[in-house]
Amino acid sequence: MANFRNAPVAALIYEFLYDVYEMIEVDRSYLNWLEDEKTTPLGVFDHGFTSKWEWSTNILEEVGAIVPVKPPHLAANQDDARRRIVTPFYTPVMTLRVCQATDFSAFETFDNYCYAMFTLDQHVDGDHPSFGSPQFLDAVAAKDDIFEVDAFSRVTYKTDRFNEKVMTRWEEMQIRAFKAV
Repeated sequence: MANFRNAPVAALIYEFLYDVYEMIEVDRSYLNWLEDEKTTPLGVFDHGFTSKWEWSTNILEEVGAIVPVKPPHLAANQDDARRRIVTPFYTPVMTLRVCQATDFSAFETFDNYCYAMFTLDQHVDGDHPSFGSPQFLDAVAAKDDIFEVDAFSRVTYKTDRFNEKVMTRWEEMQIRAFKAV
């Protein structure tokens, strides 16, 4: 069996939260009608029911980094099976600094890694990830064999390696969910 080098799930969680904060800055004026200093002190973002952000939102909600914002006009869209309001609006309850210091070891499983990398794959454009924090190079790319880092610190995403490692497991997984062990 091949020797895998995997980025820590905690580093991937950080990348998704970093992306959320970038989205908040872009959407701040558009979503200011949802802002309430008591309920959303860190800002609000809208995943727009776009797959790549829905997946990362799911991960961040599961680890307790974000919570849904439930505007009254969406109350009618409640998903009775899950007893929650279906909303594209979320707010962080964790800063990036707190995220970095949080112990996510309960989520450090290969299945969660595959779920997170499947999510990250949706953010890849060609051979290159379309987002990344200043820590991405050292915390994710340099630690994972899906990425290649050249002498100039340019990161290339190796789709074949992703398919071999992540998608092989993805196809075998009985339950595709990001959850603590």
